[in-house]
Formats: sequence, C-alpha cells, structure tokens
Amino acid sequence: MGMIGRQAIIGSDKNICWYDILYRQERDDQGIYSDISITASVLDQLLHTFGIERVLGSYKGFLKVDTAFLSNDLIGAIPKERFVLSLLEQSLRDKSLPPLLERLHAQGYRFAINDLFVKPDAASILKPLLRYIDTLKIDALRSNPALALKLAQALQHRGTTVIASKIENDALMQQYQNGGVRYFQGYYIERPSDMESDSLSSDQESILQIRAQLQSDESVETIVSAIERHHVLALQLMQFINSSFFSFSRPITSIAQIVTLLGRKPLGDWLLLIMLSKHNRKGLNHPLLLMVINRTEIMQGLLRLRYKNPTREMMHTAYLVGMLSLIHLLLGVDHRNFLRKLNVSSEIEEAMFEAQSSWGVLLTMTRSIEHADLDALLPFVHAYQIDIGQINLLIVEAMERVNRFEEMLQSL
Repeated sequence: MGMIGRQAIIGSDKNICWYDILYRQERDDQGIYSDISITASVLDQLLHTFGIERVLGSYKGFLKVDTAFLSNDLIGAIPKERFVLSLLEQSLRDKSLPPLLERLHAQGYRFAINDLFVKPDAASILKPLLRYIDTLKIDALRSNPALALKLAQALQHRGTTVIASKIENDALMQQYQNGGVRYFQGYYIERPSDMESDSLSSDQESILQIRAQLQSDESVETIVSAIERHHVLALQLMQFINSSFFSFSRPITSIAQIVTLLGRKPLGDWLLLIMLSKHNRKGLNHPLLLMVINRTEIMQGLLRLRYKNPTREMMHTAYLVGMLSLIHLLLGVDHRNFLRKLNVSSEIEEAMFEAQSSWGVLLTMTRSIEHADLDALLPFVHAYQIDIGQINLLIVEAMERVNRFEEMLQSL
C-alpha cells in the first residue's frame, strides 16, 4: 500500500523550479519512512493512470531510483525530457553504478543524487560519478553545514546544481543561502518565517467589507455596486472568471452575472483568493499560494469520500476551512485576529486550533496527505472504508487543479 505526492523545489526567489515526486509506503519497524526507488507499479500509475501532465504540470520532476531499477528495461518507459533520475544514497557505493550511469547518460538520461548525508568521505564517494551527475541534493537536516557547504561550493564551481533539502527552519535555510546555495526543498519553505504586521491594507479591508456584504442579506444590486466601485478588483474578478480555470461556455460580461453564477459564498471565497494573489504578485507560483488551492481541493475531496453525498453547505465549509488554515501566513497577520475579523463560526475556529469536530479531523488528514504521512492517514481510511487508490486519485486531481490555477495566474 502506498501514497503518491509531490514537493516543490524552489529557487531563492521563492518560485517553484521543479517537483520532487514522493511515494510513501508504511513506516518501517523503527517508525521511519525510507526513501524508496520507483517501482514498476508506481511508474505505471504515474505514466498511465494519473498522467505526467497532471502530476508535473509544466515542470520537470525528480524521480528516485536505485541500481536495480536502472538495470531494468523499465527505465525505457521514462520520458527523458520530463524527469531527472535521483539516485538513492544506498546505491552510491555499488560498483555497477558508474558503468550504468555512463551508458544511460549517453542515451540522454539526466541524474541527481538524492538527499546526500554529507560526511568527510563524501567527495571520494562522488568522484567516480560526478561526470554523469547534474544535480546534488544535500540532506541539510543531517549534514554538517560546514562540510556540506564546502562540497556545495566545489560542485557549483564545476557547474553542478546544488539543492539543500529537508529545510525545516529559517536559520538552516539562511545558512545554506549565505553559503551560496540557491535551491531549496522542505516543508518549512511553504510558509514564511514570521509575521510581517497585524494590519491589512486599505484594499484588503475593502475586499473583506465586500465579502461581509456577500455573507449578509444585502441585495445583489448593492453588492454589484460595491464591487464596481472597486475598479481594480472588478477588473481582476472579470479576468479570473473568464480564465480557463472556470471554463464557462460563454464569456461573462458583468459583475451581476458573476454573483448569480458563482453564488454569494463561493464568490466571497474567490475574493479572498484574489486578495492573496494580489498580495503575492511578485511570486505568482509561490508554493504557499498554490498550497491554498491544493488544500481546499483535498479538503473537499476527503469530504466527498467521507460522506458520499455532502451538501453544498458542507462543501463550502470544507473549502473555507482549508483556505483559512493558510491565509494568515500569506497575508502576514495574526491568525485568530484575522478569523475574528471574518466573523467565522466557533466550529471553524476550533478546527484550526484544537482540531475539534469533523472539520478539524478533515484538516488534520489533509495535512497528513500534504506531508505524505501515510500512517497518520490509515486510521481515517480504514474507519470510512476508503481505498488508498481513491486517495491517490484525489491527490492527483488536486495537483491538476493547482497546475491550472497557476496557469491562470501567469496569464493575468
């Protein structure tokens, strides 16, 4: 039993550069997840069941491999232009590896070393492999920073791309960045290190006021008038709604149409997303902004698997809980104060902070999926008789939705 996922690899500008493909099986006897090589069944799912475009979008992916896989004819099924083959650390001392790399590199395959634990003997281990290696991923969590940065600088000087992976705090990221590393991977990079302020801009306050009107008994005419007075917001809302992300059969030409087509509550949520996209304009594919879409999709998908036929109101609440669990990080404001400004229910607030109620459970399970924590997810899956294949399909559908959202942002 396994679960598929992906994790962004970003540059210093916080924009996504590649995706690392994750595949998780249950933990070992010590309770540890081990990186495993791609298998025939996972490769088949990736290529044929899910589809590369849905999983990767426009990016290249890193795919973990070992010498056994490289020796197998299955490698011929991997599109060379879409993947970098990331060698697991346990394969590096295998004497059959250099000739394998030589042959496959000549055929056009490109290679990386996956999450290397840098020790004093690292340079000697890498020496026979370096002519075939384009990228080195350093396990920043386990490695001694001084040794790792010395190796990184030497390899970057010869043209090798270096990625610091398993970044879990700001200090670690800053240390590697100061040492000249320009690419990073880890759960930490999905969120900023601290809050910038406790206040919103006047534009953001205006959007929240319009959203409050949408949640009240104000007439459609009053709401339309309020949006139209906010000229920039009205323009961006029209751009959003007429983008390929929505795929309406005919162009939408008025704010009144938008209110009618989307409905008051969904439109209020989209106004929050517009606020986020405007706030993060310099980094349109910032992983945290895209994670908002991913989380809302996973929340709603899990709700459908849990209840089979959830009501429209339940779907909206799942979406809102997913969005509000991240929105404060993107805006740089205090979480509880922001939720109170939105006047959310105590049930939603408890889901955020105490993981209470069914919404808190769904949010916790969504976070487990994001972290590819299969063991944390299994009790939920078993309790509601959900097949892990359904979870994988949900994950990939969310990836595809994120890809489409990013394409939309880039086109605005």
